[in-house]
Amino acid sequence: MQYDLLYPLNDNQAHDVPCVIAASYFDISELTDFGVSPDSFEFDDAIADSNEFEKVFKLWDSPIYLKQFFNRHIDYFKQEYWNGITQSEFLDDVSDSLNKIRTTILNLFNTHDFGTVVEPLSPEEEDLRLYKSIRVKMKQGWIHRRLAFRFYAVEIEENKCYIITGAAIKIHKDMMKAPNTKIEKAKLEAVLKDLTDNGVDTKEAFLDFIGL
Repeated sequence: MQYDLLYPLNDNQAHDVPCVIAASYFDISELTDFGVSPDSFEFDDAIADSNEFEKVFKLWDSPIYLKQFFNRHIDYFKQEYWNGITQSEFLDDVSDSLNKIRTTILNLFNTHDFGTVVEPLSPEEEDLRLYKSIRVKMKQGWIHRRLAFRFYAVEIEENKCYIITGAAIKIHKDMMKAPNTKIEKAKLEAVLKDLTDNGVDTKEAFLDFIGL
């Protein structure tokens, strides 16, 4: 796996800004190991070379992908949790949310407030964040009156360094029972292990790790 710096845009400023944001990049074999289907739209040439932050916006901006996603998970969308949502309603709500989500997140990067909106993936990790990297999530955007989008990241150093590992649309009330969320959790765990195995536990250690 590799890592792309998202903020700041200028690599030379990375040591000076209060908070650094990066995104992971996985190759096809890694994604397949995580459980991504070989016929997934993720492997389209226009998307495959993108990091995980860029990729989700390209996917969610594609009606072809969204229809494939809806049909692949139709059994979930038929459950009471989704209150009879149609494919057309799903596509419209994702489209309406997309620019708002991206604008909100980029503003959080620029104002160095990304750390204020993330929360530990589980309550048990809150006590760990003082001395080790933890898994965090951020909730954004609405579909059919449900707060439906989740971004996942590794918090290397609280309020100072985050690695976005992917994002998912919540399709089940218990997210960890949904196949798309299981894939995102696998990505998250892989990045956390890679950083931990390499002793990356501070912002400066991460910048050194990626050669900045």
